[in-house]
Amino acid sequence: MSRLSEQEINDIRAKASIVEVISHYLPLSRKGRNYTAVCPFHDDHDPSMSISEDKQIFKCFVCGTGGNVFTFVSKYEQISFIEAVYKVAEIVGIPMEKTLELPSRSIDPNIAKLYKACADTIEYTHYQLHTPDAQKVKNYLAQRSIDDTLIDHFELGYNPNQDALYRFLNAKKHTDESLLEAGIARMSSQGIADVFANRLMIPIHDENGNPVGFSARRLSDSEEAKYINTQETKIYHKGELIYNYHRAKSEARKAKCVYLVEGAMDVISLAKVGIYHALATLGTACTNEQIRLLAKLGVDVIVCYDGDTAGKNATFKFGKAAKGKLSFTIVDNKTGLDPDEIIDAYGKEELEKTLHKTISWVDFLFDYLLTKYDLNNYSQKKSYAMELAEEISQLKDDFEQANYYVRLRELTGFDMSVQKQEQVKPKKSPEYQKRTYLTYPKSGVMAAAYEILSQMLHARSASNYFKDKLGFLKDDDSNTLAMYMINHYRNHKTIAVADLLNEIKEASVRDLLLSVADWELACDEVNMNAMNEAFIKMKACILDDKIASLIQEAAAVNDPIQKAKIADQRNALIRERNELFLEREEQDHEAGKKQ
Repeated sequence: MSRLSEQEINDIRAKASIVEVISHYLPLSRKGRNYTAVCPFHDDHDPSMSISEDKQIFKCFVCGTGGNVFTFVSKYEQISFIEAVYKVAEIVGIPMEKTLELPSRSIDPNIAKLYKACADTIEYTHYQLHTPDAQKVKNYLAQRSIDDTLIDHFELGYNPNQDALYRFLNAKKHTDESLLEAGIARMSSQGIADVFANRLMIPIHDENGNPVGFSARRLSDSEEAKYINTQETKIYHKGELIYNYHRAKSEARKAKCVYLVEGAMDVISLAKVGIYHALATLGTACTNEQIRLLAKLGVDVIVCYDGDTAGKNATFKFGKAAKGKLSFTIVDNKTGLDPDEIIDAYGKEELEKTLHKTISWVDFLFDYLLTKYDLNNYSQKKSYAMELAEEISQLKDDFEQANYYVRLRELTGFDMSVQKQEQVKPKKSPEYQKRTYLTYPKSGVMAAAYEILSQMLHARSASNYFKDKLGFLKDDDSNTLAMYMINHYRNHKTIAVADLLNEIKEASVRDLLLSVADWELACDEVNMNAMNEAFIKMKACILDDKIASLIQEAAAVNDPIQKAKIADQRNALIRERNELFLEREEQDHEAGKKQ
């Protein structure tokens, strides 16, 4: 594959709205001319990431992460820059003439062995499911309306008794060490034995489709655990996996939604009614990594945990972790059953009807919190009202907020909307202080550098003026950024910040560019008076540093002749510095006469 040229990359960037692309991953809220979102690159709870539609850049004012549309996708998807370019093109529907061909990623040989052990286990157990010895398993699956199409789709299998799987894998040259590390075999008092003997096997893959483990169901009523899962291994990390993710992601993007259920069998149950865009968290409380994977799909999440108490508790924990990071609704399952039990009790049509009934997070809380608080007790009723009011206050839709406050007042007698109105003004101040603290330069010399750099962003004329009249800045990053701008103007009439970011290799210089581009004190257009003032400040600061250095040098010298020479150098620099300020006074005087 021939490489994409700078022009081709910039054309894709120009055609792709950063707002459209980031909204593919995160819920956005409009705030003035910009958009805000909960930052996915640190543990954020209040929206601290700002997206500028005008400049086509984003910036988090807490963790400092920022860049253009390619930077965001690369960091979010954890992919290379060129992969991010193609991904952006795919999201916004830009056809690519050149095919993306990436070099094969090297895999640790030890990890590759574990993948291969799991893959061979899937192949063997899937084959065994179609043998006469597995007839009781096939009967069990038939009773649950799981036919051969679903068996093949989900690669279900049967692990026989008598350590047959271990003997097969051993014959395939898998070492005992690899089988133990993959969690397929275990050490027993009689030697190595199968972990999942005499169980229905449900393979689990990572987001890229690599087989990493299994969930295995017992085949008869006994004291054994109904399900056992692979223990933590080098490739199986339960909190980082979502069952069926690798299969469902394309279907989810087509459907623009994904169903989230508790277990693998629930995913298979939804497939019985033609829903193949379902995922499972394998019975765990949803982790930050799982939420990141869900957000990566860029679709609405429909939470369909079991309708029993445990399922509702799991839904509550999910909502607390996911709010602000995902767009989600909740299936209003009042049956107390899981999806498969709904099919058994009422049929497939009832499951389809149940899945269609969804409610918002706040609607769910109105009912769920009644299990925590007794509204006949004043103190508990007040706590109920305060907890719900806190959730309502975080809604972006004013219409929804107003209606929920009315509903809460009718239920409890407390008018919490009054509290919300009183809190509006105090909430704005910290946000503004946080932003200005991070973006305003702290020293005079940095203020001068920001002034010069921000004006160079405006026009080539300012860049040329800097090059002719000054040509340097005090710190390395500022100097480097100025050189990038000068070089960019050699081939372009203007600078688009989002395009210049693609050219800058140094992370610290990219961060400086984002800060300069978002500097609140920047002039709206080129202002030569402000440029000259900044030049004088920059030169004066450098002269001050030299004077201070000479003073230190003189203090360390005992020779009076040498001291006198240093004093002469220092006095010459002081005169030069004074002349700078005389020059500024003359410029101010001339400017006053023109006015």
